[in-house]
Amino acid sequence: MIRLIKITIFIIVILSINVGEKKVLFADNSLKEIKGIVVNSTTGQPIAETTITLYIEQLDKDSEVFYTTTDIAGAFVFESIEIQEDALYWLSIFYEGIGYTELFDVISDNKNLVLQVYDTTTSDESISIYNSSILFSDVDHLNRELSIIEMVTLQNTDNLTYIQGSGPMDLLRFGLPEGATDLIIDTEIANADWVQIDKGFALLASVKPGKHELMYAYKIPYSGSSTSFVKNWRYGSNNLRIVIPENLFQVVTNITDDSELINLEDINYEVQEAKNIKRMEKMEVFVLDLPEPTMFELIKERFVTAEYMYVAPISLGLFLLIGLSIFIWKNRNKAYKNRDMQLIDQMIDNLQKDFNQGKISEEKYIKMIKMLEDQKNEALP
Repeated sequence: MIRLIKITIFIIVILSINVGEKKVLFADNSLKEIKGIVVNSTTGQPIAETTITLYIEQLDKDSEVFYTTTDIAGAFVFESIEIQEDALYWLSIFYEGIGYTELFDVISDNKNLVLQVYDTTTSDESISIYNSSILFSDVDHLNRELSIIEMVTLQNTDNLTYIQGSGPMDLLRFGLPEGATDLIIDTEIANADWVQIDKGFALLASVKPGKHELMYAYKIPYSGSSTSFVKNWRYGSNNLRIVIPENLFQVVTNITDDSELINLEDINYEVQEAKNIKRMEKMEVFVLDLPEPTMFELIKERFVTAEYMYVAPISLGLFLLIGLSIFIWKNRNKAYKNRDMQLIDQMIDNLQKDFNQGKISEEKYIKMIKMLEDQKNEALP
C-alpha cells in the first residue's frame, strides 16, 4: 500500500494533475455568520425551502453538525458559528436525491457562498476523460504478473449531473485486460461505489459537472516473455501518458508516439503519449521482453513444494525433481518462444493494417516494424 501511495504521488507529479486543495483555517476564536445561496445551475433558479447542513471537522474530535433552511430566494444563514483552529468547514445538501458538498474557507468565503446543484441526466454523452495515465509499476517474474495503475481525470462537460440508468449498460464502465486480478479502486467522487462486471468494472456514482479524479490498480498474468491486451476507450481521452520503468521491459501500442525519458529519484522512466483518443477507439498494447524465472528458480520452487509431499528417499527424489524441472523448463521455454513468434507476427500484421488505413505515419511504421523484426530475430532458436 505504501508503494501504491508513492506511485500515485509520482503519477500526479508526471501529469501535473491539479487536485483540489483543502484549505486549513486559522482561528481567531470569534463567532461568525456563515451566509450563502443555493442555486440550480442548470436553470439558474434559486432552491427554496431546502435543508442545508454545515459540518465542522477537526482531528481527534467528533464532528459538529448544524442545520438551517433556505428561504424563498434560496438564501441561508448559520448564526453564531465559532471559528475553530485547524478545522475544516463544509456544506452539504441533497437535491433530487443527489448529494452535493462544498468545502470552503470560513475566513474569506463565508459572506459569498454559492452552493450549486443541478438537474440530472442518465446519458453519458457528456462524460469524457480529460487526462489519463497508465503506469506499469512492477513485474513479478516468479509468478509472472504485471502490476498496472491507471489514473484518469473524468470530466462532465454538461450542466447536468450524470446519474446511472436502470439497465446494465447504463453505468460508468471501465474495461480491464482479460484475467485482471487484485483490483483496487479509489476516487474523490462523493458516495461512489463500484461493482465488477464482465471485462471490467462499473462505477456507481453521480457525476456533477466538472473534473473528478479516479484511480484503479490491478495485476495481469503473462506467460513466456510477452503478452498483449486491447483497451477500449469507451469515453475517449484528450491526453494519455504511458509510463514504464526503463530497461524493465518494452511496451508498444498502435496509438502512442515515441517515448521520452524522465528521471525521478534517480530512476529513469519511459513516457509515451497520445492525444485526442476518440470514444470507443481501441488501443492494442504489446508488452515485450518480460522477465522469466530461471531454471534454478523453477527447481527451487518445485523443490520447496515437493519437500512437504515426499519423505523418502530424499536424494533420489531430488535427482528426479531436478531432471523433471529441466525437462519442463526446456519444453516450456520452447513453447513460449513459439508463442512470442506468433505474437510478433500478429503485431506486424496489425501494424500493416493500421499503416494501410492511414492510422500511423510511414516513419513510425518503419521504426516499429524494424523493432519487431529485431525482436523476432532474437526469438529465433
